[in-house]
Amino acid sequence: MNLTQDHLETALKRNIITVEQRAALQALAHEPTQRATPEPNSEEQFRFITGFNDIFLAIGVILFIVAMSLVANQLFDFSFTGYLFVTATMWLISEILATRLRRAIPSMLAAGAFVVFALLATNSAIERFAGTLSAASGDVFQLYGLSIAACFWTIVYFYRFRLPFSVILIGGAFVSLGFLIVMSVFAGFSNGSTLFDSPLLPAVYALVSGLLILTMALRCDRADPERVSRRADYGFWLHLLAAPLIVHAMMYLIAGLSTGDLEGAISVGSALRVVAIFIALAIFALVINRRAILVATLTYLGAAVWYLISRNAGTADNAVLLTMLIISLFVIGLGIGWHPIRRTLMRIPPLNCVGHSILSKQVQIHD
Repeated sequence: MNLTQDHLETALKRNIITVEQRAALQALAHEPTQRATPEPNSEEQFRFITGFNDIFLAIGVILFIVAMSLVANQLFDFSFTGYLFVTATMWLISEILATRLRRAIPSMLAAGAFVVFALLATNSAIERFAGTLSAASGDVFQLYGLSIAACFWTIVYFYRFRLPFSVILIGGAFVSLGFLIVMSVFAGFSNGSTLFDSPLLPAVYALVSGLLILTMALRCDRADPERVSRRADYGFWLHLLAAPLIVHAMMYLIAGLSTGDLEGAISVGSALRVVAIFIALAIFALVINRRAILVATLTYLGAAVWYLISRNAGTADNAVLLTMLIISLFVIGLGIGWHPIRRTLMRIPPLNCVGHSILSKQVQIHD
């Protein structure tokens, strides 16, 4: 509660304070104060649902998107005009949901539908021009056109509605465009089917882009250590985008694994490396107080634990059951003990130094 001048005058009239005390309090009010650096919010707050009406609205938006898809099909035969009409409709719906009502989940659905239909409209326009090119050139032109269009539409949507969810759409669009540029420069790809012929370069690119996005996410966390402003929401979505890029790249580059062939490529050595990577990422997640990067590792951790258990003749028959039990209990235990474990880790000087250097600086940012 803040004391105003009226409060002081009333206190003086009631003889609660003297004239000298009033003057001292007035002088104190004008002195600069030093606030202790706040610790990060103990929880990653979801600002998705304010009530059941949000879910009700979300169901309505889903039904509306389906209806608009049928409109694009039956009235416009999936033409450029049809896609453009639906795109404009989703923009109008966003004006209501994101600007007036500020409903998170319905707005996220509307944002996703807007971007999808905007890209479908862009693709229809691109296909008309690409048809005049050779097959290889047309394919490359189409990929670049869609990536650039994705960057454009997501930025336009973000600057109009400032929806935190749209940050992950912008990041995904620029990651895709950057990937095409890297592959063009270093691999000389000629069509979309050759993009992943050599997995090494995509893995390196994923790691670098993931680390860049993680840096931006940490800057958001650093700017709002109490996690009460919109910057905290931006940071959440950036962490969610960075996590799979970093994890999948590390698992391939260090453990030699990919999600498409876990069972065929895994060995005792790679399984142990997966566990080591998970422990390192778990410590990092606890230090920065973000859980997204741990979620991205669970598939690999499950595969590693399953493989190690299945190697033992006594437990091989129940490998799946034991794996599910171990992983589930570990996740539940980590979730329950997150704060005590984090406090223990932050007593270690190097980790404490890293954590505070990343998260503790206050920066005044106005949304």
